[in-house]
Amino acid sequence: MANAPQPARRRRALTLVGAAIAAPLATLAFTGSAQAAELTPVAEYLDAAVADTSAQIGAALDELGLAAAE
Repeated sequence: MANAPQPARRRRALTLVGAAIAAPLATLAFTGSAQAAELTPVAEYLDAAVADTSAQIGAALDELGLAAAE
C-alpha cells in the first residue's frame, strides 16, 4: 500500500471506512425492534466504532497530505 498511487490509497481507505460503518448498521437494520436495555451495548459499540473510524479517516487524510474538513 505504500507504493500505491494516491487515488488508489484514498479509495482503499474510504472502502475500509465504509465497511466499518455499514456492518453494524446492517446488523441493526435486520434485527428488528428491541428494548433499550438491549440497544445500549450496541449503541456504545457503535459510538466507539464511529470514533475509531473518524480517527482512522483523519490518519488517512494526514497520510495523503490532505486537511480534514471542519
